[in-house]
Amino acid sequence: MTVKHDAILRKEDLLAIENTLYEPKKEELVARGFIKLNTNFAPFAQEIGYDWFDRTGSAKILAAGGSAKDVPFVGENGGRETMKVYDIVTGIRYTKAERMAAQAKSALGKGPVVNLDTSRVATARRFVAETENRLAFVGDAKHKIKGLLNMLGITSESVAASGTGAGDSAKRLWTNKTPKLKLADLLTGKKKVEAGNIFKARVLLIDSDHFNQLLEPFSDSSPMTVLKWLQTEGAFFEKIIVTSALNHAHNGFSTVDAFAILDNDPEIIELAVVEDLALGDPVYDILGTSEQVASERTAGCIIRHPSAIYVGKGI
Repeated sequence: MTVKHDAILRKEDLLAIENTLYEPKKEELVARGFIKLNTNFAPFAQEIGYDWFDRTGSAKILAAGGSAKDVPFVGENGGRETMKVYDIVTGIRYTKAERMAAQAKSALGKGPVVNLDTSRVATARRFVAETENRLAFVGDAKHKIKGLLNMLGITSESVAASGTGAGDSAKRLWTNKTPKLKLADLLTGKKKVEAGNIFKARVLLIDSDHFNQLLEPFSDSSPMTVLKWLQTEGAFFEKIIVTSALNHAHNGFSTVDAFAILDNDPEIIELAVVEDLALGDPVYDILGTSEQVASERTAGCIIRHPSAIYVGKGI
């Protein structure tokens, strides 16, 4: 039996790489779990633009004989946002020796058809997904990209200092608050999103430590958990997304954890993906090492109504 020693990536190898790359685990695509993708852009676009606004105006009852000058007009406060498109890239590399070993085992019947280490492909996919999530939540300061947690116009404030402790920062911590006070923090956010009856508090974003605190009984006399109360008696969030993006290590607030409440209607927020994750053709260097780029083109979050987002900090 002859084993080819050029050991280029075969059709089977490329298929295995593509299958691994294009099948992300659900937990990797956190932002896509509650933000609709907008892919209506030319793949070669270098920037995109969109309009954002908040509604203004009122209606009025006119008495008989009222004049045109008494009629109030509706309008919008807002502007035009232009966002640059950026490439999220990472690379996948296989040495000639790795490919030869895999193909030799396959040819001798001592290994599967594909024996390439596709774990590095899964790692590449995860790195791209994590970067996309980070752009959606906090943007990127170096490239002046804003995310849903720091976009201008959102309501971002410290929660009430209503618990126990030596100072305000301690009194804001959920570990120092009763279930009733934790609920009060969430309902404050819900009310601010829904002020004016324009938006709906559809989504709660929270990290795992604080989500688990919602599993505590409401009180010694009531076995109902805080989460159950939220789902049946209180806020009625359509989605509760548990993600590390809200803890202090990732949320951009340095030292404090947070939660976020928002209306995720596509008219309010979308994720601009100009070109979804794609795998480039393999390129070989003079030593036979193969390299492929995995890339995605995105501009981050399109947020047309910042006032539909509330961030409660210090929990």
